[in-house]
Amino acid sequence: MIISAKEIEDEVSSALDSCCKDLPESILTEFIKARDIEDRYLSRIIFDILIENAFIAHDLRIPICQDTGIDVVFVEIGKDTKIDGDLIKAINNGLSMGTKKGLLRASVCDPITRKNTGDNTPGVIHIDLVEGDSLSIKILPKGCGSENMSALKMLSPSYGIEGIIDFVVSHVKSAGPNPCPPGIIGVGIGGTMDKAAFLSKKALLRPIGVYNEREDIKEIEKAIFDKINSFGIGPLGFGGKTSCLWVSVETYPCHIASLPVSVNIQCHAARVSEILWKDGKVFKKYLKSDDYFSRLKGFDVKGSFKEVKYIELPFKEEDIKGLRAGDCVFLSGHMLTGRDQTHRRILEEIKKGNRLPFSLKNETIYYVGPTPAPEGFAIGSCGPTTSYRMDAYMPIMLDLGIRATIGKGKRSKDTIKQMKNNGAIYLATIGGAGAYLSKCVKKAELIAFEDLGPEALFKLEVKDFPAIVINDIFGEDFYENTLRNF
Repeated sequence: MIISAKEIEDEVSSALDSCCKDLPESILTEFIKARDIEDRYLSRIIFDILIENAFIAHDLRIPICQDTGIDVVFVEIGKDTKIDGDLIKAINNGLSMGTKKGLLRASVCDPITRKNTGDNTPGVIHIDLVEGDSLSIKILPKGCGSENMSALKMLSPSYGIEGIIDFVVSHVKSAGPNPCPPGIIGVGIGGTMDKAAFLSKKALLRPIGVYNEREDIKEIEKAIFDKINSFGIGPLGFGGKTSCLWVSVETYPCHIASLPVSVNIQCHAARVSEILWKDGKVFKKYLKSDDYFSRLKGFDVKGSFKEVKYIELPFKEEDIKGLRAGDCVFLSGHMLTGRDQTHRRILEEIKKGNRLPFSLKNETIYYVGPTPAPEGFAIGSCGPTTSYRMDAYMPIMLDLGIRATIGKGKRSKDTIKQMKNNGAIYLATIGGAGAYLSKCVKKAELIAFEDLGPEALFKLEVKDFPAIVINDIFGEDFYENTLRNF
């Protein structure tokens, strides 16, 4: 079988675009099952939003989540298969085409200069040579809110099975809401440091419901799964019975003196696609059934919120003082956007003695880097990014007068104390629901730092934007309270 580089480019482009906008049916099925067993109303609402988000993304053809990831590609090529052209170049060309045509976010940058490559390439490509006449390309767009929660530990062999389980479980518990639970926990055991990390990533490709073939490893998967779901972390850390959807463990022989273990967490937006060339045909395993998605339409999510508070932005002093950790709010008015590089640029300008071309006094900062807006849309997919990365910038931002920040995940104890001392609050919105949240944005105006692309500073006009108060001005933490009281 001879496959042209052009055909590979086209198929990779289509597969990437589709899997960023069509959540796997197996994940949606788990959402429905998880929603039905939850007895906490907020947890049920979160699952309803995630289901509705999947429908909106599929129907409007915008990304499920604004973080369309760094593309990890797993290739298995048969020894008898011939590629007419450069395979790696063809895959990267396809990723570039899919990113641009699909209006996906370009998030890949140089690790030192942080300069964006502009098209989300190069991807991280793994190639295995196998028997036969075939070519399989699996694409895993890996969002970095979950990727940043990866861990590797070189255990002593004396730790044994219980030590492996304890390490994985304790790490997932400490990650808490940051990786957008409930997701899939990939675990790699054995080999060397790099092999264990690779195995934990590859484990994320295994479909939900498929255990490891080895019975002893299957039991490890079950034990980890049960322990994680006993914590009460719940969807997005808001509490509940479902803290992970599946656990997959992959192993490889290791040295007698070592026991490498790696954990790679996949968020609930567990996107994946596969293109398979076999017997002269192309099989596309990323297409979804329209009938399946049509059955998901019609959730009255907004009407499900209990005791919701409607607030006009910017926050008034009485609003700030009246909110408590755990309160659900719908925000209308304007907010500013800002992520890592936005904050870095603000700090650089201040150090240079330059006057900022905007005021942050009494403003709300939303930690978001949206995807490009399709024609006729105010904005693309615009869910929150993980907030702890902005903790280092909080002192200067508070000095500049901000009163509230919105993102997802935990803040450091120092940041919570700083907010309390300055009368500021932190709210979380629904991570991985960028399509749903885009419908709450009525207008997006570029204010500053256009060269930062998705990290530029925008002014958003929003209507009934949902959020939950995580840290109030009294120092209470909703995440901690939820786990303590579950």
